Amino acid sequence: MLRREAECADFNEAVRHTLDRLRAELAPEWRIYDEYFPIQEDPDLDRYLADPKRFVRI
Repeated sequence: MLRREAECADFNEAVRHTLDRLRAELAPEWRIYDEYFPIQEDPDLDRYLADPKRFVRI
């Protein structure tokens, strides 16, 4: 597992924990939408980091 992937996994676990705590604290009629969860590393990140000014998503 790459270091960034491990950081993504740690971040996702922290978000999951925070959402669970938030849901427990809110009244039952509140809904938390997390359709973008879990977060995943962008597959183009390496290309972007190599040359951000010229980066074009293919």
